[in-house]
Amino acid sequence: MAKQEYRSLFINLRFVLCFILSVALLFADLRLKVLSDFRYYIESALYPVMLFADSPRSISNAVSTQLKSRAELIAENERLANAIFEQRADLLRLHALVQENAEMRKLLNSPLHRTSRRMLAEVVAIDNDPYLQRVVVNRGSSSAVHTSMPVITSEGLVGQVIEVNYSFSRVLLLTDPSSSVPVVNVRNQLRALAEGNGSHDELDIANIARSADVQEGDLLVTSGLGGVYPLGYPVAVVTSVGISENQSFAEVKAKPLVDFGRLHYVLLYWYDASSKEAEDAVQPKEPTDGKVLLRQERIKRLIQSMSNNDKQNAPAKEAPAVKPQAKLNAKTSALLSMHSDAATLAGAAVNAQQVLGAQHGRRQ
Repeated sequence: MAKQEYRSLFINLRFVLCFILSVALLFADLRLKVLSDFRYYIESALYPVMLFADSPRSISNAVSTQLKSRAELIAENERLANAIFEQRADLLRLHALVQENAEMRKLLNSPLHRTSRRMLAEVVAIDNDPYLQRVVVNRGSSSAVHTSMPVITSEGLVGQVIEVNYSFSRVLLLTDPSSSVPVVNVRNQLRALAEGNGSHDELDIANIARSADVQEGDLLVTSGLGGVYPLGYPVAVVTSVGISENQSFAEVKAKPLVDFGRLHYVLLYWYDASSKEAEDAVQPKEPTDGKVLLRQERIKRLIQSMSNNDKQNAPAKEAPAVKPQAKLNAKTSALLSMHSDAATLAGAAVNAQQVLGAQHGRRQ
């Protein structure tokens, strides 16, 4: 009997020691990251096992793709042909907008930062935890992938890279409860935060005041704030707007544009909002068009001549009753008036040049 009690006490003591050791290891890894390297090598070694475990899904997708009927393939081919035709028309319009945007940036003397480096990656596994919205892609540190990289598809934003191993990486989806993306409403430039709530087809839009102008169907895109996601990538569409008297913010729901249940291929996006992208930036240049330079010179001469005329017509002595502040206001008003007249005359000159050019073209 005593021997059995001693054995039971030994088992309980061993359990307590193992529990304390496991808690200590968890705390040390959470705070000090002492097991990060060990976990890195273990996960890299288990990567083939993960691929083998995911092979039934891959085989099922391959078989379902091969078993499509001829009629379905013809219909899909026709649909894709129509989509390509429409996208070509949109692409022509996009080229015109890009050229117009470049001209505006030259006028504003603002550098254009562009990053065109992207990498195609395949989704090879999905985390089984129902409380985590994450996927695994087959690109890692061997492909220069790093954490916080934006992940996109042709439909819109997917999420960001949160963990990198040698041959694979984990991607945090927008729908994960820990995900938060700064967005902006395309219709009225209203900023907000798109937060995940664990659902594959719904996002919570936070920081929306009750009086804010938000409507169903509004498109939300990345705002570029925070330096993680580039500006302008589609995120979600507003599906419902609820206003409660007990809350200071509106309850706004949105549907992600990406179908996370059918992710197969994604794009990893190299994005850096800092000035280190100088090698990829398009530096602004001074306008070299002769007509533009001639027009600017004429405007300068016009402003200078108006200033000289104003000085000649001014009285020799100022009235003693005028105070220095009044004199300053009078000079400021006169200067603004001269600039306004110069802008009006410049606009009239441009319109006249356009009319003469049109008439000359008709005669020809």
